[in-house]
Amino acid sequence: MLKLSKKTDYAIILLAHLGGQIDPVSAQEVASIYKLPYPMVANILKQLLSSGLIKSTRGQNGGYVLRRSAGDINLSEIIRITDSTFALVECVHEEDACKVYQCCPTSRPLIALHHKIQQFVEDTTLANIIEDTKSKNFRVKKSSYETAHLS
Repeated sequence: MLKLSKKTDYAIILLAHLGGQIDPVSAQEVASIYKLPYPMVANILKQLLSSGLIKSTRGQNGGYVLRRSAGDINLSEIIRITDSTFALVECVHEEDACKVYQCCPTSRPLIALHHKIQQFVEDTTLANIIEDTKSKNFRVKKSSYETAHLS
């Protein structure tokens, strides 16, 4: 069945979190809040940074912020950056990839389903996801874990 990769799922989580923040957020902080593996969070943020979706600032109060408005970032773009082009079935993009394309009884309904899913990911923005989260009163709680400072 159709399934987003863990990398794409985490990227959406990270971007939604950044979209709900005013100040820069560190990779460590967001990994801790969502209990995600820090190395994977750092790699995804690096990829999002190189794609231009986010920007970073260095220093004590540094971290990551969205480069563009959450309303200008759609799911399709995030999926393209973290995975690859979406294709429910191979024949959507290449008729020649299918041996039975000319007589296939499922190609038309599956291609139609592909287009509906594609339209959904094009129409759904990061702002929609953030708003949906707010409407459900979902609140992210910061971890009570504090880093020990050795002097």
